[in-house]
Amino acid sequence: MIKPVRNNVLVKCFQGEAVSENGIVVPEAYRGESNRVEIVAVGTGTPKKPMKLKPGQIGYRVKSWGEPVIHDGQQYYIMDASAIIALQ
Repeated sequence: MIKPVRNNVLVKCFQGEAVSENGIVVPEAYRGESNRVEIVAVGTGTPKKPMKLKPGQIGYRVKSWGEPVIHDGQQYYIMDASAIIALQ
């Protein structure tokens, strides 16, 4: 598995919703990736900024942040922990 360094996290995005809040079926071509993510791995942090996130947490990211990487056929994103803006 990929191990992030310093204040970086490895996340996996959830697929967009198949049905909107109003009950409209969204075609697969328009679903895309959600900004909802599962944190897969975290770095060790730094002395000034310790890592507060943990693997397995579900959160929300700034959608345009992150470097895409493919590992074992799955797409993940490596990003700074500050890109995680909320936890569930």
